[in-house]
Amino acid sequence: MTRGRSWLVWGLVVLATVLLLVTSMTVFTKRQLLNTDAWTDSASQLLANDQIRTLLSSRIADLLNQRVDLQAQLEERLPPRAQSAAPAVAAALESATARVVDTFLATARAQTLWENINRRAHKAIVNVLEGKDAGPISTANGNVVLDLRPMIAQIATRLGVQDRLKQGADPKTGEIVILRSDQLDTAQTAVKVFKFLTVFLAILVLVLYALAVYLAHPRRRIVLAGVGTSLLLSGLILAIVRREAGNLIVDSLVKVEANKPAVLTAWLVETNLLHDIAIALIAYGLLAILAAFLAGPSRPATAVRRWAAPTMKEHPAVVYAAAVVLFLIVIAWGPTNATRQLVGVLILAALLFGGLEVWRRQAIREFPGDAATEEPQKSALRGV
Repeated sequence: MTRGRSWLVWGLVVLATVLLLVTSMTVFTKRQLLNTDAWTDSASQLLANDQIRTLLSSRIADLLNQRVDLQAQLEERLPPRAQSAAPAVAAALESATARVVDTFLATARAQTLWENINRRAHKAIVNVLEGKDAGPISTANGNVVLDLRPMIAQIATRLGVQDRLKQGADPKTGEIVILRSDQLDTAQTAVKVFKFLTVFLAILVLVLYALAVYLAHPRRRIVLAGVGTSLLLSGLILAIVRREAGNLIVDSLVKVEANKPAVLTAWLVETNLLHDIAIALIAYGLLAILAAFLAGPSRPATAVRRWAAPTMKEHPAVVYAAAVVLFLIVIAWGPTNATRQLVGVLILAALLFGGLEVWRRQAIREFPGDAATEEPQKSALRGV
């Protein structure tokens, strides 16, 4: 390549890599934060974690104690001589409430209730952000809240104090505001931008990588290895950023040392999709590097092409059948989120079978006759 074309090609690779990192974040935002099923699933994982469930139990117990006047109930039931002990007994009962709540949250009934609460709240906020009807929630006078009151009511029933809720308690006690109404306009704009960027940037990244490889003739194999390296590095960067960002967030926001492990666990659960994206990029990068190596002039790569050439020439159906079986095994396994999404499956299929066909034709050009004894035709390497 000329110097100018070389700068152009590698510039496209660098630009595509930067945009790939941005695209990964927009894809994570759309699929994790704006997808109700993904949000509900992660919420279920949070409740199943012992550390997180303990913190949630403490929070719900505090909300329940705000609505149930245990001291007043004890004063009503205790004899006059023992009423002086009501405050101490009430304090002891309130401290035991968290344990009762934790026991309840570990049940299947509580898990179902928790999932329904999160699903309704998340669906409401997504509807609002997408400009759809969300019932009583609106951009004019409504807040998006996580309503824990149904769970508090069931816990009160379990404790036998459902009919003793404080009459003067704030009726909104148990509602956690997720998004205020005055923030909705900004959030709606952000969602529109994220949706546009997710599709546009993903297509642009693929186009830039493909254009770089196309313009790299006659050094396409080298540039393909560079693309694979950029994918690999991008995946490693995302994995490192996920871990370090979680540590920074926990250290800056959580002041109680005992709560930090639970909050870090919550961060890792909520960013699990980002981890999947990182693993996918690392895997795709390694495959691209492997493809560049197998198409190269090294002795091991040449030996592999010499060995595979007869089958690729005489029995191409067998080669593609084996590739289809391998592809179906990967899809059935679903190691990453991309292998569980239609778009990701289509892209992976195009890369796999397109690359296989290019490699098959190269092997046949190099070894058109007896592959066991014939030397590779050096002219076949031109343009690879």
